[in-house]
Amino acid sequence: MRGVVKRLDPIHDQLVIHAFGGGDIRIAFDARTQFLPEDTHTHLTSIPLGSVVSVDTVIDGGKLFARSVRTGSSTAAELNGQVLRYDATKSKLTLRDPISPEGISLHITSSTTVVNQGQPASPQAFAPGMLVRVWFSPAQNAASKVEILAERGNSFTFEGRIVSVDLRSHVLALSNDSDQSIRELAIGSLDAGSLGLLKEGADVNIQAEFDGDRYNVRTVTLARRNP
Repeated sequence: MRGVVKRLDPIHDQLVIHAFGGGDIRIAFDARTQFLPEDTHTHLTSIPLGSVVSVDTVIDGGKLFARSVRTGSSTAAELNGQVLRYDATKSKLTLRDPISPEGISLHITSSTTVVNQGQPASPQAFAPGMLVRVWFSPAQNAASKVEILAERGNSFTFEGRIVSVDLRSHVLALSNDSDQSIRELAIGSLDAGSLGLLKEGADVNIQAEFDGDRYNVRTVTLARRNP
């Protein structure tokens, strides 16, 4: 993930970043975390607040852990975001970015590659609410590749361990096995049997539908783990 350093806590070994395409994210680190570019005179705890960093994360003990943190100037950047609009006349794609209330706008050029579920696609496929991953050049503010991750009506399968359940807010957090990310899923109109399976620590398979704003849980089954 990529974002701006908001807080560094060397006492509790925690890094808080304001992620592009997301909110504030707390990430643990320790002596195993690699700081890039490597410099014997620079350490992770010396990163100035407000710096843009790229963090390679995994789930370790139920928490997000930083395997590596990269900082410094780069000719390429990556972010996950949600499409606000696409202006075909100006070839400009605008994404929701919490750091900027107006969002972030990127130029789509003739060399920009667009991919939807592994298949080539056209920029005309961009629609408000889509979730995308974008690779771009900060200097030119131009996208080199846009991958469409989800669009309204798409169905997805998540498998992993439930981290938390908030029935009052109708939201659960799942540690997703396939990409080792924490997924926030909306609990909709589930039957009593499915609701009974939503317990912290439970290993589950979840079918969810993306509505252009969030993933809505449709079915829940217990997952079988290898002994």
